[in-house]
Amino acid sequence: MNLEFKEQIWKGQFKPTEESAEFEDKLRRAFGLTHRYDSARLLIGRSLAEPEPPDPLPSGTKFFKTTLSGELLFGNELDLWLCTLILDGKFNPSSTTEDFRTLLEAHWARGFTLLREELQLSGNNEIKLVTRLAELLPEGSETADVPFGLAASNTGEIRLRVGSVSQTHPGGKPVDFVLNGQATAPHIALMGAVGKGKTTTGVQIALELLKKAQIPLLFIDPKGEFVADGRVVGALADLGGSINAIEVGSQALPLDFLPPANTPTQKIAKAAMRLRDTVALCCQSPGNVQKDLLRTTIQTVITNNDDHSLETISTAYQQALTANGKGADSIVSRLKEVTSIPCFEAKLSPSQFFSQSWIVSLKSLPEELKRLVTLILLDTATSFLLDQQDSPVTGGFRSIRHLLVVDEARKVLQDRRSQSLVDLIRLGRSKGSVVMLLSQDPSDFDGAADDFLSQIGTAIAFACAQNERGLRSLAGVFGRKVQPNEFADTYLTSGLAFVKLPGREAERIKCWQPKTS
Repeated sequence: MNLEFKEQIWKGQFKPTEESAEFEDKLRRAFGLTHRYDSARLLIGRSLAEPEPPDPLPSGTKFFKTTLSGELLFGNELDLWLCTLILDGKFNPSSTTEDFRTLLEAHWARGFTLLREELQLSGNNEIKLVTRLAELLPEGSETADVPFGLAASNTGEIRLRVGSVSQTHPGGKPVDFVLNGQATAPHIALMGAVGKGKTTTGVQIALELLKKAQIPLLFIDPKGEFVADGRVVGALADLGGSINAIEVGSQALPLDFLPPANTPTQKIAKAAMRLRDTVALCCQSPGNVQKDLLRTTIQTVITNNDDHSLETISTAYQQALTANGKGADSIVSRLKEVTSIPCFEAKLSPSQFFSQSWIVSLKSLPEELKRLVTLILLDTATSFLLDQQDSPVTGGFRSIRHLLVVDEARKVLQDRRSQSLVDLIRLGRSKGSVVMLLSQDPSDFDGAADDFLSQIGTAIAFACAQNERGLRSLAGVFGRKVQPNEFADTYLTSGLAFVKLPGREAERIKCWQPKTS
């Protein structure tokens, strides 16, 4: 590289357009970015993700009055930025610093236009915007922590039965299905009224998958059916010592759900926004000022404290309220409540935590704390799992890495503003993630997201409540309009389910055999 050219860029002065500078002010406030160069790099980098260089800015373009030096704009990564822009502009030895400036400022302006449009398409939701930007990164460019230790433990086809019997009805023909086939969504939804067998069948499918794929499991158990006295009980007891049992409230989950201080700024900002939104969902109408104080508090805790506990966040947030002349609010109340009993202990990183199997009982928690703990777990799981490299494909079958089971899923699905579970179902297939949802009736899935159920590959419905809203939501996954009588007790007697499997028409399947007296 020409050292004189590099020196000139280092000392050079560069400007955004007036429109871009105004937008960047808003962007820095929304993302908690401290410096002008942070937002500038974000815009320039966004433009560089496009396959073609930008058009030069027209004469008469109004530039912002204040410049940024190359030293501040590029920092310690000057060589990387120089190489990227030189290759993008196809510069040669005769190219000048003015050529470089023209290209850089055109990228800066185009990045502003692209990012403004993407923020609008994201409904001005900062977390959705970050997710959209992450999709522009080259595959395998970055992973969180380390890849799964069990990532390569299964290759090829994974074929599962639908419960312990798994036979067509009528007909009695054996039934199984391929979970990880090409263009197949691996996620599973089971629904049915209390006592109809959805949990029994879900557990049987989960156990078979764990045995064949040798993957870790996170089972969120709000009713506490499978944990007693610190041990796994019931059907999941077959897993023996390979699974950790936690009863939250008596024990704390050993999970550090916040990123380390050396994480890139944008990821820290995203983590702070995600936790802010989750806590706010479980509070009574917190104001915008309080929510922004909570976000900045969480961000400060991540960057300045080794202790990532909710206690630290609670104390720092109360101090921020006092400094801003505000009294205790619903956020303070919720944080005090969740820290008054053992809920989380920041011991294991997400990589360490999700590489193990866990069953998490929430039976001793009040409803709002069940909700908060569940949402934090889902946020952390989604962030970690979607940050992995794509799972390898062998012979047309994608390797499976992790199984998440959510019982009583309606309580999460009803949080329309909670995006994590929807994102994991939409995007988790390529990462080798499988999600199993257990809920009571079809209407629980209505409205969770526009294409939510289109990402469910297997739907298993035992006799359950039916209404037009719920039946309408199932039309996509079952491939046709479904009728109330198809979910009635008279049509789905004990052990029978109305099932849509990948590559098969919807049909009745005998999943389990009722005990005879």
